[in-house]
Amino acid sequence: MSPISKVPQAVLVSVTSLALTLGAATAVVASADPRPAGDSLDASLDSSVAAAMTAERGGAAQAYFQSDSVPRPLVEPKRSDAAGEWAFGTAVIPIPGDARQKHGSPEAGIFLARLDGRTWQVAFDGSPEFRALAAKAPESVLSADERNLFTQSPADSAAAATATGLALPWSQGSIWPMGGGPHGYSGSTRPFSSLDFGGSGSVRSAGPGKVYKSCVKNGSALVTVVHNNGYRTSYYHMTNLTNLADGASVDTGTYLGATGTALPCGGSANGAHVHFSLLSGTSYVSVHGKTIGGWTFYEGSQAYRGYAERNGTKVYPGGRLTNYGVS
Repeated sequence: MSPISKVPQAVLVSVTSLALTLGAATAVVASADPRPAGDSLDASLDSSVAAAMTAERGGAAQAYFQSDSVPRPLVEPKRSDAAGEWAFGTAVIPIPGDARQKHGSPEAGIFLARLDGRTWQVAFDGSPEFRALAAKAPESVLSADERNLFTQSPADSAAAATATGLALPWSQGSIWPMGGGPHGYSGSTRPFSSLDFGGSGSVRSAGPGKVYKSCVKNGSALVTVVHNNGYRTSYYHMTNLTNLADGASVDTGTYLGATGTALPCGGSANGAHVHFSLLSGTSYVSVHGKTIGGWTFYEGSQAYRGYAERNGTKVYPGGRLTNYGVS
């Protein structure tokens, strides 16, 4: 279901005294001192998270950029504890300048990190390792509500073969054009997990959950909502972002931003729209056969084609969809 390539059971990376051991999405990174302080702690955390992100998502990014090299991930810590032993935040592999004609959104993840002696343990949202760390994280790093949210298992997309329990990302009852049918998070990559919705208007959360922002720049960001049913949705190209803090609760229809052409992490955008993606944990989920906002989406023979169907009515790219709410 995911474009993310499998991580080998053990990966060694030379970054100063860096050693990575990966089993799914966890990294163990040796730091120079058992209890580095101040800037050295920040640098150690940044290097550890960046290395873990590259190891986990680098294969997908290489395929997307059609390059052997991957840009260094942008690490954005959001919170830490007083002892400097825990950290929570986001990491993003941006789309590089030589790939600016690439459409879509960058690779992103929510991380938890724990300093254990001389090593940082880093895990990304959606993995069993992340859930294990979330269960132990202090409340200064992860609130009780977030702990409950992050320790649940990702949505079983096989069991939820049709209904997602999500609305379309604008006001219920309103009508928006579908600019692009099912396509990959970065265009032609599979699975076809994303949809483009155009027009000028307010982008709203597709369901209840908590909101997080990655690659915050010039009033824009890649926005992710972690939903209460195990799904995640992401929103890219927006402007005039909500001022809700990371971890704030949202409901179906909560304002997130406005459609735009912003590229805080690179890429391209032809006309104001929102690039809307469906995930389960960190895995992109095909929208083929999924019902969102009362419409069931079907992919076509190529990316950006396909159609949405409701009660026998089919709407193709360029057509308009009414948001019928949670379905």
